[in-house]
Amino acid sequence: MTSAIFDLPEQSTFGYDHNYSAWAPNSQVLLCKVPWNASYRDGVYMDGGQAAMNTYLETRPTTERLTITDAVYLKMGQPIDLDIPFNVANKMNYIRVHNPAQPITSPGGSDVDAYLYYFIANVEYIAPNTTRFVVQLDVFQTYVYSTTFGQVFLERGHKGIAASNAFDEFGRAFLNIPEGMDIGGEYVIMHNWSHSIASARGGLGYGILIMSNVALNSPNAGDVNNAGFINASGSMMENLPSAASIYLVDAGDFLTVMDSLKDKPWITAGIVSITAIPNDAIERYELITGDVTIPDVPAGMVKDIMVGSAVDQALDFDDNFRDTIMSFVPEQYRHLKKLLTFPYCALEFTTYSGQPVILKPEAWDSSGAVFNEVPHLVPGSAKIVFYPEGYNRRTGATAQVDSLGTKNDAGEFLDVATSISNFPQFSILNNSYVAFMASNRNSIAFQHHSADWSQQRAMTGNQLSFDQASAGMGLTEELNRLNVNAATQSTSLANQTAGYQALQGAGNSVVGAIQGKDPIGGAMGVLNAGVGFAISQNQNNQSLNISTNLQNAATNANVSNAGYMADTNLQYASYAAKGDYQNAIAGITAKVQDAKLLQPTTSGQVGGDTFNLAKYQWGVDLKVKMLQRSAMNQVCGYWMRFGYQMNIWTTMPADFHCMTHFTYWKLRETYIVSSNCPEVFKETIRGIFEKGVTVWRNPNDIGVVAMTSNLPVEGITL
Repeated sequence: MTSAIFDLPEQSTFGYDHNYSAWAPNSQVLLCKVPWNASYRDGVYMDGGQAAMNTYLETRPTTERLTITDAVYLKMGQPIDLDIPFNVANKMNYIRVHNPAQPITSPGGSDVDAYLYYFIANVEYIAPNTTRFVVQLDVFQTYVYSTTFGQVFLERGHKGIAASNAFDEFGRAFLNIPEGMDIGGEYVIMHNWSHSIASARGGLGYGILIMSNVALNSPNAGDVNNAGFINASGSMMENLPSAASIYLVDAGDFLTVMDSLKDKPWITAGIVSITAIPNDAIERYELITGDVTIPDVPAGMVKDIMVGSAVDQALDFDDNFRDTIMSFVPEQYRHLKKLLTFPYCALEFTTYSGQPVILKPEAWDSSGAVFNEVPHLVPGSAKIVFYPEGYNRRTGATAQVDSLGTKNDAGEFLDVATSISNFPQFSILNNSYVAFMASNRNSIAFQHHSADWSQQRAMTGNQLSFDQASAGMGLTEELNRLNVNAATQSTSLANQTAGYQALQGAGNSVVGAIQGKDPIGGAMGVLNAGVGFAISQNQNNQSLNISTNLQNAATNANVSNAGYMADTNLQYASYAAKGDYQNAIAGITAKVQDAKLLQPTTSGQVGGDTFNLAKYQWGVDLKVKMLQRSAMNQVCGYWMRFGYQMNIWTTMPADFHCMTHFTYWKLRETYIVSSNCPEVFKETIRGIFEKGVTVWRNPNDIGVVAMTSNLPVEGITL
């Protein structure tokens, strides 16, 4: 059978090294009252180590300290009976045991005094001068001085507050681990930076871009009686072509230019758009400009522009904006750099145009609040974009510039940007009367000529109708005369014929009388024939007179009526012709008068957002939003007591101190490299740190020192 040989320390009078399991006779027992307890929520590691702790216990007030030098043998786990009055023992909560006759071997090989520390778990009355104590070993205080720790996984603690490199990469390296705490329902604005590029208040910091399909300086513009224009020659702005020409006018000169063109609406009617643009941006274009000469406009007031590429502008709100932010934080919280990370602090980047961008301060890859301003002022799609330089860029990365000089900042670039895009657009009024007169000057002259010819033609036609009516009346009288002559001749012929017939009858009567031998009868026959002829002739003459008189009267009436009609028709026709001419002229004049009453036409478009320009500014503001005071007190109070959530591998200082008064440690994994304690107590030590423990420098500070007084110490790194 093989036996193991152990290198054991020399045996003292009462056994091997003094240890927690038994108290040898003559052990020195110090009873006292301390501010920490067996829950291990608090531990103490004083500057000076175990010696300082012993001094602290030995110098407690006499009412809180009692020493016994003749203690009897005690076995661990059993009650201890001491000759102490109960009322005195009941005030104590801590025991230190020391036996100078039983030193222990230090890690360096030399003998040192051994000290054991116990919590008094219970006190029982046994006799007037005997009190029974139930004790529990203070594993932390007994073995922490001889334990060496290795790597630990720090879940939460003050090391993140104290470490000089904790704010590396502006907090991205260690301090942006979520805490899961309530930060309140709303942020409060702590500070505001502002960059203005134009404002209509207190001065005009903007210009006007006029896009027109007609050349504003048309050489043949003329006047209302001789109007003319030429088409625009086109333009090239930011390498984008346009058939229209673009002119630049300062806002203060715009009305002067428009006043000079107000009587030439055939020129201004060609204006497509009138857009306000900031001088701050237009000045950073590569301009090729030429002065435009317009009558009554001072030289140089209007420029015909051909614009190349715009030049970006880098602007810095603040060289070290984080320091500025912290200056607005209550002084007792300024060492808590995690306040400079989201969601405890947010930056709102806004142009007040409904497109704000929320930025995380730790993601802005610069100590200064640097942003880029990128203008694009082509009318119809004008926009000025602002983006934070290097936002969310990998640490150490640099901007990328291609062969054409196009820059990409290697961060979020234009994906995190705000802009001014709804530029104000204005319109001008055109004089529609002047425009009508100018555009209809030839047609109006033609209408006047046509009216004159219509009147002359009508008057000539009226005279011709009168002459023709007069000739008709003469013809009627001539025909009536011919009819009267014919009737007279017919009557004369009838009379002659009747006479001849009467003579023939008389002759026949005479012959008959002679043959009948009746001369008186023959004479009577001749007489009767003569009387009958006379009666017949009178009848014919009377009939001729009646018909002649009737025909003459009818002819006179017709001629008189035809004359009246000719006269009145001539008068009416002449009157109507004059009226028609007057109406024609009145129609032309009325058309001109109506043109004067036409509503003025507009050129250009009306729209865009003018509110900001008129009431505040064009520009970009950077707002600092932080927790409301109540939420800040809650969050910062928690951090000051328990530190930051870290979740990293690190090491602990030998004395466990990162702060001036106390340091909180909550580990998820604890490696103990070496220790003089049994394995069970190693696990206890691991459990103490993984449960979470506050290590104090001075026991008198426990529960007393203000949280705001616990500040970081130097020399700590993660």
